[in-house]
Amino acid sequence: MELAGKRLGKFSLQTRRAFVGCALAPCIMTVVNYYLGWGLFGRSEKWPIAVSFVVLFLIMRYLGPTVQELREYRDKKRAAPPRS
Repeated sequence: MELAGKRLGKFSLQTRRAFVGCALAPCIMTVVNYYLGWGLFGRSEKWPIAVSFVVLFLIMRYLGPTVQELREYRDKKRAAPPRS
């Protein structure tokens, strides 16, 4: 959660990206289940999709990387000397 401009926890960029990746996996699974008709969630097809995307939104909002963190990461990669 963001309290007074601070995000939840002090995690590294890679950890924040991992949180988003772990939240993205159920979204992909529910959408694939819906389109391929696997029936993993019984007759309810759209509720699992909605819930997984709400969870993804919350993870991205409170635990995901910020745009500033991504820009700093890219700037560091550009400033690093090329490997030979």
